Amino acid sequence: MRTIFSFILASLVVAFLAPMAIEMKFTIIPFGIFIWTLIVVLILVPVTAFPIYKFITKSCGYSLNTVLKSSVISTCLVSFFFVFPSGLDSSIINGKVLVENGSITLIGYGYSFLQLFLFSIVGLVAGIVFYVSKIELNKS
Repeated sequence: MRTIFSFILASLVVAFLAPMAIEMKFTIIPFGIFIWTLIVVLILVPVTAFPIYKFITKSCGYSLNTVLKSSVISTCLVSFFFVFPSGLDSSIINGKVLVENGSITLIGYGYSFLQLFLFSIVGLVAGIVFYVSKIELNKS
């Protein structure tokens, strides 16, 4: 039960911070976007985050390090499919050409890797929330 509660708290963190990572700016997100992101995250957690968490903690033991590894890996794994543009004929953001004639440009790769880095920070924060909440629940 503690693990499920900790996953829910971590999912709230990811749902709050993920849209900021996609936009690459720290801003208040609309409530509707938060709800849709939360729904997507809650659907993906049992398929991605939970199996990765179980595998890493079973093979390496439960610690802050293993929890952070599993949260960053699972967040980056899922976000990888969202940050790299695919199937686009062209994409221009702030005057920078990310995709041209269906191919990702060097600037597009840089932009995508920066977003992936920001998602790893989201995973790190979610992992800290998960670990701290689980410890606090164990104390009570």
